[in-house]
Amino acid sequence: MIYLKEQIPYKLPGETSFSVSFNYDQRIVDTIKQVPNAIYHNKLKSWEIPATSLSRAITLLSNLDSIDITLLEEEIKEPIEVKLNEESYLTKPFPYQLEGIKFGLTNSNWLLLDAPGLGKTLQMIYLAQELKERGEINHCLVICGVNTLKHNWKGEIEKHSNLSAHILGSRITKKGTEKIGGNKEKLEDLKKVREEFFTITNIESLRDSNIVKEINSGKTKFDLILFDECHKAKSVGAQQSKGLQKLVAKYKVAMTGTLLTNNPLDAYVPLKWLELDNSTATNFKYYYCVFGGPFGNEIVGYKNTDVLKDQISKHSLRRTKDLLELPPKTVIKEYVTMEDKQSTFYNNILDGIIDQVDKVNLNPANILSMTTRLRQATASPWVLSSEDIPSVKIDRAKDLVEEIADNGDKVIIFSVFKDPLNRLYTELSKFNPVLITGDVSEVDIEINKKRFQEDSKYKVMLATCQKAGTGFTFTAASYAIFIDTPWTAAELEQAQDRIHRIGSNKAVFIYELITKDTIDERVAEIVETKEAISDFIIDNKISQSSLDSLKKYILDFKK
Repeated sequence: MIYLKEQIPYKLPGETSFSVSFNYDQRIVDTIKQVPNAIYHNKLKSWEIPATSLSRAITLLSNLDSIDITLLEEEIKEPIEVKLNEESYLTKPFPYQLEGIKFGLTNSNWLLLDAPGLGKTLQMIYLAQELKERGEINHCLVICGVNTLKHNWKGEIEKHSNLSAHILGSRITKKGTEKIGGNKEKLEDLKKVREEFFTITNIESLRDSNIVKEINSGKTKFDLILFDECHKAKSVGAQQSKGLQKLVAKYKVAMTGTLLTNNPLDAYVPLKWLELDNSTATNFKYYYCVFGGPFGNEIVGYKNTDVLKDQISKHSLRRTKDLLELPPKTVIKEYVTMEDKQSTFYNNILDGIIDQVDKVNLNPANILSMTTRLRQATASPWVLSSEDIPSVKIDRAKDLVEEIADNGDKVIIFSVFKDPLNRLYTELSKFNPVLITGDVSEVDIEINKKRFQEDSKYKVMLATCQKAGTGFTFTAASYAIFIDTPWTAAELEQAQDRIHRIGSNKAVFIYELITKDTIDERVAEIVETKEAISDFIIDNKISQSSLDSLKKYILDFKK
């Protein structure tokens, strides 16, 4: 007899798997090895197969012996009536936000996947407040996947509640300004008994094992950990991801509007931290990825995505902005044509790269370097030459700003690179632009954010997608111009939704500047491809154009 027993997975992905037990028979062992993704556990001395391979296993094994199958009993959860203390909220939540708070009171480890702009922060502030009032937690730790969101969280907590908040490692200098120290100061901070209810830090802090240890067993007990923009922790081998996995708490919530930015593997770190997936990183990868290429080690597609979709759906809340009835968002892909001088320059760069291809090892770093040069040639060609080469994107952005500002509106100009923003900062000086890039201090970023959002004389914000593309609210603007775009649809949507969110009261217009007959067109295609994967797994939707783009992208891999 061969026994197949459904169980909580031991080292395989998904909600359930099957253990296989039998009296030793080499024929059965050889047959199980033919079952997709079957693995043997030396410690348990047993085989495990994924639920998706059950049919295949039965077909193969039934030729050898009788099969006995035991299924897990379906757990029926009775609905729990949850009453909220809404009278204590300083801001009245939307009905769907109240639903999010209630969901958090009945689930200890989960994902909040609301679309950007739906107010995930507010829901978590009031969830923490409710748990505190119920005596369930003592303190809450907020981990920001994007470093610049620390002050945003502190400001939102102070705005919407009477709860206290502290940014880890921060202190007020004798001059009255705030200064945030490094890991040494953060560790010293953690060793104190913190009176503040919320402690806020960035995920990079978790690279320090002493900080991780102090969070888990220090003088301040963190019973609730909120991980904001959790899609930023997708690298399994990164030190900060390893530190995250060691954090323990009674309640854990991972938050993002864009869980999958590239492929299904992006979900592994958050799911593993939330204890919603027991698989190893290797098993997760081989379960969801299709491999091919010359040596069989390139990811050429994805499989079993239904399993991941169901798993995420079971342990998450996901609402889209349709329920807000926001003003419409119009995305305008505007194709611009280079003038002769820039076109000649671009083609010379391209010829040089083509010539270089035969001389270098085309590893990911080299490909990225070559692509970056081509993208810079379309946006800021002067970076690559001592000669002042014109940029059609810069000229078009200036024209759009003139038109938008003359109509009394504000505009954000996004770019992946800081160089075009620095030039526009000078050339658009009459509109009092504010700058948010990696060269601007956190204190000045906070000042610039407030100026743009609240002061009518500041008409233009110039920001890199990395610094201002997530977490912030800039509803003072109803226009955004992308000089160039991020590599993923998720990051692009996040940046777009800085101006299309709760508080938007005017129609929003997004200009994506794409230089005709250049690398820009290929980037736009790749962004659509990655959107196809995310749309299906998270929102159960996929457009025909995304399907067509995905098909072409896969076929390109085979060439």
